[in-house]
Amino acid sequence: MKKTVLLAALVAAVALQPALAAKKAASSCYSQSALEADAGLRYMNDLMIVSSVCQDTVYAEFRLRNRDVILRYQKALMAHFHGAAGFDRWNTALANQAASKQSGNLQLCQQSVALMKQASALDPSGFRALAAAQAASDTAVVKCGK
Repeated sequence: MKKTVLLAALVAAVALQPALAAKKAASSCYSQSALEADAGLRYMNDLMIVSSVCQDTVYAEFRLRNRDVILRYQKALMAHFHGAAGFDRWNTALANQAASKQSGNLQLCQQSVALMKQASALDPSGFRALAAAQAASDTAVVKCGK
């Protein structure tokens, strides 16, 4: 009896594989809006790390100035990752990756002067243009329909 139940569970799992693979493939490709959102939030995460390490207020000011764009990007990625939980996992991994990349870099503040200066001047339209340009040049992600 146990073998039959185990076999049935195994058959069911194998039968679900194509559906799970299709869902994973669909969520691994990026729409243009998700691609731009990804680039924008990656920029923001890098700025957060630099601003925190360098004890600068540029990140807080950037977030206030670009609040609506940031919220739009977060919503686009929540849709891409099929909900807030998926987005939160992605965002946490992104922040941890950015923090570990900068960990121990004693010259981080000196190397990030241009980033902080750029972020200080970015208004919502400038931020969207920057994210769109970064998204267009990103070859590391799969774009849907291509």
